[in-house]
Amino acid sequence: MDGEVRLKPPKIFKPLFTESTRYYFLKGGRSSGKSWVVADKLLFDMVEDPDLNLVCLREVQRSIKHSSKKLLSDRINTLGLNEFFEVQDQQIKCRKGEGVIIFNGLQSHTVDSIKSLEGFALCWVEEAQTITSYSLELLTPTIRKDGAKIIFTYNPKRKDDPVFLLEQEVENKTVIFANYVDNPYCPHSITEEAENLRSKSPKRYRHTYMGEFGITEGLIFDNVIQRPITEKDILRLECLQGMDFGYTNDPTAFCQIYVNHGTKEIFVYDGFYEKRLMNSDIANRVKELKAHRHLTRADSAEPKTIASLNAKGVRTIACEKGKDSIMAGINFLLEYSIIVNVHLKEFMEEFDNYTWELDKMTGKPTNKPIDEYNHFLDSLRYSVSHLYKRRGKAHGIRKPQGV
Repeated sequence: MDGEVRLKPPKIFKPLFTESTRYYFLKGGRSSGKSWVVADKLLFDMVEDPDLNLVCLREVQRSIKHSSKKLLSDRINTLGLNEFFEVQDQQIKCRKGEGVIIFNGLQSHTVDSIKSLEGFALCWVEEAQTITSYSLELLTPTIRKDGAKIIFTYNPKRKDDPVFLLEQEVENKTVIFANYVDNPYCPHSITEEAENLRSKSPKRYRHTYMGEFGITEGLIFDNVIQRPITEKDILRLECLQGMDFGYTNDPTAFCQIYVNHGTKEIFVYDGFYEKRLMNSDIANRVKELKAHRHLTRADSAEPKTIASLNAKGVRTIACEKGKDSIMAGINFLLEYSIIVNVHLKEFMEEFDNYTWELDKMTGKPTNKPIDEYNHFLDSLRYSVSHLYKRRGKAHGIRKPQGV
């Protein structure tokens, strides 16, 4: 093509460009560059053959914002490929052929609806560590066009994750394991963050940045699973919401949960986790989730922010705090089974890394939590802060009918 752009991916990803297999498994720790390398590769494949169709999948995609569309759009601009692609609201089309890029959530598919993907030759599955066995059983026989390729990108979590079991099972595959140390384009700030974590918590560093399996030592919450949450799961359950404020260094974390006091289950259904949000941004994010219809309990240390959110139409009150409120909240949450929706990856990351401080002499966990990986967890505690003394009884709390 005129003014040809040459890709310069990290060397570790060379097999993605040189090997021709049905399956590609790109895995490893944070900031390895997996996603943008895959995005570039797929875009250039479609430049070479503008009649190719690409489907980008994840387990749950509640809106186009939860897809890889923004990443692909950004790479189109960065690589100067606008003459080849037309970025539309819900999809991306090839200007010089019939090819199209679409974005789907696997959870929304059935045996019949998945057949609509049979004509796709390229498939990219993101956050593949959250994919269920059922979804994989639907997907793999569907993408069957001659020469079709399925690319999985994921950060290893457990050895019984369905995507890892699939990786071990299939033969026609290319496997690439990469971490931030393999990425020459990794921002210096990320390298500093990783090295800081390595000095403070080597095991967490190996899991988060080096992509190792394993449970963090001194983990506080062992009562948590991540899976898709359906409307049936939360129908007629009590809706509670919490928010922890941040800005420059810490994110603002908002969670919407549904509580079943009879079965002692908490469903972490939705939320957001983002830095540098102004009060107007926070209000807009809550309204986008239609969560302003319900009451939110927020950090009582910021009354001006709470007042501002109320003025913007987001019903917000200060949470109930008191002596030993952190431990009271932890103990309350440990009485419940906690289910986290699959698109809430930052929330699950906190559960996987929130730990007890270790005794310097014995190396054993103490009863004091480390003040890290707790922004979402603070919002979760705030959402149930009024229940600590009620031991899970829903006295005088509004119970929305349905979602």
